[in-house]
Amino acid sequence: MSKIQLQIIHSDPDLQMGRSCEELLRGWEVVQQLSRRRFLQGGSAALGGMLFGGLSGFFNDGAFADDAVATGKFIFPRLQFSVKDRTPDLWDVSPIGDVNLRKKLKELTNINISMEPKVVRLDDFDDMVRHPFVFMTSEGYFKLPDNEERNFREFLERGGFVLADDCVYNMREDRFFKDYLKLINRLFPKNPMRKIPNDHEIFHIYYKMKDGSPHLQGVNHGAYGLFEPGTGRIMTICTPGDIHCGWCMKYFTLEQNVEAIKMGINIIIYFLSH
Repeated sequence: MSKIQLQIIHSDPDLQMGRSCEELLRGWEVVQQLSRRRFLQGGSAALGGMLFGGLSGFFNDGAFADDAVATGKFIFPRLQFSVKDRTPDLWDVSPIGDVNLRKKLKELTNINISMEPKVVRLDDFDDMVRHPFVFMTSEGYFKLPDNEERNFREFLERGGFVLADDCVYNMREDRFFKDYLKLINRLFPKNPMRKIPNDHEIFHIYYKMKDGSPHLQGVNHGAYGLFEPGTGRIMTICTPGDIHCGWCMKYFTLEQNVEAIKMGINIIIYFLSH
């Protein structure tokens, strides 16, 4: 499968979401600049998936994203990977959630995001490294074949970032979350995933998430991260609370969905600024 077919649904909750988020613009700190280090240093592929400019003057005098100058495009791809547990919601579940997050990122920041869908296959490393940020989700257990595990580790070591979110199978399980931590701990045995404290920058870089990553459903472990030795930069974050379902704007309360959108935007801005 090389492309996800998308249908954008404009629902009343989504319109409510737009108004609520626009009201949230007042009072959040400005991101002074983006200083994402060069991706793929020493590698053979060029950074083709994302270009961006500084964010100085972000929302000055009530400015909106429409006032910004386009300086390239940030691409938000979905990662296709091998899933062993044939649950209904595999790697390609609910692409409308990705659409809604792109829309809100465009409306609420001056990040020039591409609205086009993109699927990146974990078994195609040459394509994957052109997109230094990828989104990964599923509701089932998974075990990657050896070639995908090698690609995953090299992607992270080169500076790539993975946002992984557990699409909860039911209210009492955390299948994807458990296997994701096992994967990262196997790839980086001397540097296991650790719980991200609620006062970490990723929860405060743009929106203030005083309780850490929102928990919508499933087992509330808190968000876990892989921290780069020496710098402390988060290389990948795994959220167990199903924030992607919050992006879909149809499963939870308006307030919960707003919190999920805010967390997604925080993670993207953290990635771009580190």
